[in-house]
Amino acid sequence: MRLNFYILLTSCFCLIVSCSKTSTKLEAALIESRENRPELEKVLDYYKSNPSDSLKYKAAVFLIENMPYHAFYEPRMEFNPVFDSIAKYPLNNNGLRIKSFVDMLRLVSESKRTIRNKLVLDIKYVKADYLIQNIELSFDSWNGIKDSKRSSFEDFCNYTLPYRSVDEPIELGMRNTLKKKYYWAYNLLQSGESLKTVVDSITSTRRLSDILRIRNYYPQPLSLSQIEKSSMGICDDLVNYYVNVFRALGLISAKDMVQHWGNHHSTGHAWIYVKYGKEEYSTDIRGRVDNKKKYDEASVPKIYRSSYSYNKKNTLFPKNIDVTNEYIPVLNINIKNKFVQSVGQPVLAVFDRNREWFPIASGSETDGSFCFNNLGLNVLYMPGSLNDRVFTPSNYPFFLDSQGKQQTFKPNNNKNIDSVEIIRKYGFSTPINRSKIKRVRALNESFFEISNSENFKNSKIIYEIKNLKSTHLQRIKIKKPIRTKYIRFNSNGNTCHLAELAFYDINGLRVKGEVVEGNVFHPFKENAVFDEDPLSYSGGTDFYIGFKFDEAISIGYVEFQARNDDNHINIGQEYELFYWDKNWNTLGVKKAQDTVLYYTVPENALLWLKNLTKGREEHVFTIDENKKQKWLGFDNDPFSILD
Repeated sequence: MRLNFYILLTSCFCLIVSCSKTSTKLEAALIESRENRPELEKVLDYYKSNPSDSLKYKAAVFLIENMPYHAFYEPRMEFNPVFDSIAKYPLNNNGLRIKSFVDMLRLVSESKRTIRNKLVLDIKYVKADYLIQNIELSFDSWNGIKDSKRSSFEDFCNYTLPYRSVDEPIELGMRNTLKKKYYWAYNLLQSGESLKTVVDSITSTRRLSDILRIRNYYPQPLSLSQIEKSSMGICDDLVNYYVNVFRALGLISAKDMVQHWGNHHSTGHAWIYVKYGKEEYSTDIRGRVDNKKKYDEASVPKIYRSSYSYNKKNTLFPKNIDVTNEYIPVLNINIKNKFVQSVGQPVLAVFDRNREWFPIASGSETDGSFCFNNLGLNVLYMPGSLNDRVFTPSNYPFFLDSQGKQQTFKPNNNKNIDSVEIIRKYGFSTPINRSKIKRVRALNESFFEISNSENFKNSKIIYEIKNLKSTHLQRIKIKKPIRTKYIRFNSNGNTCHLAELAFYDINGLRVKGEVVEGNVFHPFKENAVFDEDPLSYSGGTDFYIGFKFDEAISIGYVEFQARNDDNHINIGQEYELFYWDKNWNTLGVKKAQDTVLYYTVPENALLWLKNLTKGREEHVFTIDENKKQKWLGFDNDPFSILD
């Protein structure tokens, strides 16, 4: 937030200065640099003196003119031992490596030795030697590209020349380091290999891991050297790394991103865009999949491409350009301004659990209507106006379905729907991510077995999991209890995960013994299946886990739960349902007595169920003709999709 606020202030300053008769955009940047001005002027003088360097001079001017809009957070020195340690950790056990890295970050973060993030402004930080070296290396790589494949100078300035991708810390010498490290990929391109082959080769060689929870303990972008050591980061960090790699090789490269999904409670996604001649390739950090063929059915409101230059036409994201229509079908719409008296910047927002509405696209006003272009489909939008960064709705929310049909949600307060079934607070799966369905179904064909032998010789299967379609805890009564010294869950060769596992005697008392297990991985903590936490889990491929008892007992019940998101209705927890009518209005608080809640709701209402007891994942929904929840941008009736 500090970074964005600084950029906003700088934008205003540069606009004022550049509008004066005596100053240019370059002069505005030099004034902003203050004590660092001699360093930047040294770069300009270096290239101005030689006519053959005229293009390099233009490149230097481009970098300096746009430098006031860029800043970064200085790497946190107290974490250096963590990155040094993880660099020595073997790469052959990625699960344990990730766990060790997160544990080390947490220990430092929780200590009293941590310091506050320090914001560094590029315009006051970048020195002449660094900038000259960056320009020289950029031109060397760019000129090394075949004439038929070399980009235009304009694209070169925005997507090859810049000294970093977006917000990662500046580090001396990294461009040269990356060029040397990946020069083999450059040779592949020169020999005629396709761009996709080369990009996939680099991503498969690096094997970087996207670990979102890193930000819980290291709350700022990672530097390239930190990624080199850890091979981990969030997707933004890892995309920044690859963008720098491809730019070091002289290619066009940028971060493409969805700032906020239409069907996620709080976040978006970023990936790599690379161009070589007429070849283009957009892919995630693991490569292999072309993202330009991936998002047709997704809930994507906007796709932006990061750019070094400042784009004043994009008032929401001025360092990005809109490339939505390069990926997915789009639609232009006009929406009447019904609510807002004092109109600021017309914007469209998507639902966000923490902010309520997250502005995602800017528009224009014509004759009392707000006009928006290049909108993605399968998205719920809220039209509004942005004044001093405060969003005010201007009309009722509407959904653009996958065919471009528009449905507006204005509640009919004169007509209610009774006995509506509420079974979740968040959609279960989406067209591009059905992993939650697969996690449940993966348990099918697994079984529970008992034996009086440690090696389970002559074992007996007491229950086999079939047709499982629930994320809830399953309690199974054993029809014919048999005394046993050993009992275990057996995945039967499958790859799956358990969130919970428990055994009970014939009197219904929970029993425990010495843990017996094989081929099982615990990503959070040892024996997570026994901790009564539905969000932790254990599992793997062809694994088993259970108990050895001191003496034989009769098992009356087994309990198990698939790895899940815990967004179903939990007995004993409190919930509150809201509907939108110019603001969020409550329909009452209820304590769950069952795994279903029943409410009376207005017809055609947009609804939001909050869990007041715990949890953060929530999203809006409506009610269909069968009084069931209908999730906008999600799959509905998800378990039938993969049948």
